[in-house]
Amino acid sequence: MFNKIYCLIGLILALTSGIITACNSSAAAQPPAQVSVRLKWLHQTQFAGMYVAEKEGYYTDENLSVKLDPVDLTKNVTYENVLAGDNDIGIGAPEEIIIARSEGKPLQVIAAIFRLNPFVYLASGESGVKTPQDFEGKTVVVSPGQGTILYTAMIANLGIDRSKINEIPSQSFADIKECWKVAAACPDYVSNSLVKAQQEGLEFTAIWPSDYGVPFYSDVIFATDEFIEKNPDVVQRFVRATLKGWQKALEDPELATKDTLAFDSKLDHAVQLAGLNASIPLIDTGEDYIGYMKPEVWQQMHDILLKQGFIKAPIDVKSVYTNEFVEKAQQ
Repeated sequence: MFNKIYCLIGLILALTSGIITACNSSAAAQPPAQVSVRLKWLHQTQFAGMYVAEKEGYYTDENLSVKLDPVDLTKNVTYENVLAGDNDIGIGAPEEIIIARSEGKPLQVIAAIFRLNPFVYLASGESGVKTPQDFEGKTVVVSPGQGTILYTAMIANLGIDRSKINEIPSQSFADIKECWKVAAACPDYVSNSLVKAQQEGLEFTAIWPSDYGVPFYSDVIFATDEFIEKNPDVVQRFVRATLKGWQKALEDPELATKDTLAFDSKLDHAVQLAGLNASIPLIDTGEDYIGYMKPEVWQQMHDILLKQGFIKAPIDVKSVYTNEFVEKAQQ
């Protein structure tokens, strides 16, 4: 009798073990989730953390297959690709998402990479320009998109009379020296003209809108409300792997540069490495953790856009972003 009971128990345990093993095997065999990302520009160390996450296997560890697409120059902003369904996730400017949200477009930011905006005005040493107030009586290049917003807000905050500035639209210049032939101050990013000017030993002054009351984040990661609601686990895994990639990139810029060049071997290693090193203090400010967004900064960005007329009416800024995934990634 006891032998039969033992046999029955053994059979049950064996069957249960088999079921568990089969379930585990089935779970392990699940294909990776496909995630398509649209970058805001061409491949460069501006997106180093994502290249590291891809090349060092962080996305694979999260059972993700991530495709990183460079900017689509036929579109004005990356969220057009995301709204059209061409990409699941985009990298863009926070003001673009605030403006889009004010127009009823269902987009939400899930992390911010640059805590300090890398957009800067470079004034030649010969121009005599040291501050934005010195723009008066000078020719200044004004770039479209984010550049216009940051420039307009900076000038307005300082009470500068724009009619006294000879503003010309952005053009295609070979380098900052070419731009300085037609203007006293030219806009660009830290990782581009500023780094190159330093490497060439050029004399210049860097004017940061963030120093003049324009505290905008940059390179925010966003998706549609629908994608986030339907795929919270995928979003969580993507954010966790991406932030891990960025942490590694900041700790090992050489590795990050190597991984970046794997996406475009024609890039100049020295320029890309210098650009990343210049970006590190803008990403890791020593305040909070990478990706985290302060509510007061979002409110300030919103209020500047409203005051300058870039949005027609106030919106609930809490609907524009969420720290949920960044916070969970730290657990």
